[in-house]
Amino acid sequence: MPPEADVARLTVAAIIPTKNRASLLAGIVERLLAQTATIDELVIVDQSDTDDGRVAVRRVLEAAPASRRPALDHVWDRAINGAAAARNVAFDRARSDVLLCVDDDMEPAPDAIERLLAHLIAVPHLAAVTPVITNYEAPTLAHRLVSTIFFCGPFRDDRQPVYWRGAGQRERLVEVGMLGAGMIAIRRSALADIRFDARYRGASLGEDLDLSWALRARGGTLAIATDAHVIHRKAPRPASRHEEAMLASWGFVYAKHQPKTLANRLAFGWFVVGVATTAAIAALRSRSFTPLRSVRAGLFNIRNDYSRCSFLTPPTAPTPDAGTFSRSRRDDVAAERTGARRTPENRWS
Repeated sequence: MPPEADVARLTVAAIIPTKNRASLLAGIVERLLAQTATIDELVIVDQSDTDDGRVAVRRVLEAAPASRRPALDHVWDRAINGAAAARNVAFDRARSDVLLCVDDDMEPAPDAIERLLAHLIAVPHLAAVTPVITNYEAPTLAHRLVSTIFFCGPFRDDRQPVYWRGAGQRERLVEVGMLGAGMIAIRRSALADIRFDARYRGASLGEDLDLSWALRARGGTLAIATDAHVIHRKAPRPASRHEEAMLASWGFVYAKHQPKTLANRLAFGWFVVGVATTAAIAALRSRSFTPLRSVRAGLFNIRNDYSRCSFLTPPTAPTPDAGTFSRSRRDDVAAERTGARRTPENRWS
């Protein structure tokens, strides 16, 4: 680990999106102030119904030593819809070398930021790095088997094995193809003008893939630092089928970012087969058509520009970063039959 003087060469802006969780917000601010590496900026984008979060944060800052207090930029705007949009607002306001996105339900170890900064200093081409989640619940053997068989190419989530192994890993920095956005340190120079897609809204899914693939397209390296640890205290969510969200979230980023090579088309088709197969098994076990209806809803969104997706804004006019390439296969077939030239707006699986 580099000495504190070396880590101090990079300034840090902590970015916290939050909504109606004043106590959690105060808790993460306390943990950030207690880090071994000093935070230079604290940018909070608050979508809450009340001003309780601002009051709670000021109390925490007033109780901290003056030398540990970062410059505070607290944006309270109920019109901002979702964590992705909130982070975009913060990206435009922060000025530090490193933009540290951290959700209010994360509990980083006291030296987590110092270790992340050390990796960014040691590896100049590292665009973004996350700590390893130490309370991650490993999936069942059946789930791992399905992932191994059906999720290939760009759909293989190589973060998962790193999370499964947890903190006891020899390799301190593991290069991966995608990162989670719950706690992520991003080099400002690598981020540049990259932002989360403007269509994400509410409790969105897939925005971490969107950012990861955009950074990689610019030549950035992504990695998980296994010597930096964080606990994720996930809030309980209502029970619901996952197939629709899974197909929509992956389908959206695939259409936007991945070249439509034969290999990628086959990988996407095989991914859909995998989701449909597990849904069919779940339907047989539960004697219910609900899992299959969830698959049908996901496929509808893919073919109709995610017009009924709960976490993507319905399309208006096509824009380069808002699903322009999310056209249905039916459009492509019709164009091919009539001999029409394939245009960028016709690029879909």
